[in-house]
Amino acid sequence: MNDNRREYPLTITFNKRCFTRVIIDPHYEEKHLDITDQLILELVQQLNGSEIEPESETDGFKYFAHEMPWQSKLYRIVITYCEEDFLGVINVFRVKEKKL
Repeated sequence: MNDNRREYPLTITFNKRCFTRVIIDPHYEEKHLDITDQLILELVQQLNGSEIEPESETDGFKYFAHEMPWQSKLYRIVITYCEEDFLGVINVFRVKEKKL
């Protein structure tokens, strides 16, 4: 595991699976200075009880990209999990307003 990743104890149910840890990859820090680990944890908590179809699956890891509102702003969270008890956060960023 990447030594720069940060691990937090957090119990949530996502896709009918119980996770007890969240591991955040610092990748988001490169381009998204307005994002913090605390914001990411709040977004992850919003996923509690939800079921989302994976975007892809590779080597036993399922990958999800999901847009969600938080405090009147829209964010996209990219997460993964495998058979372990952790939910991995790969990236989080603000989604610009879509023009219709």
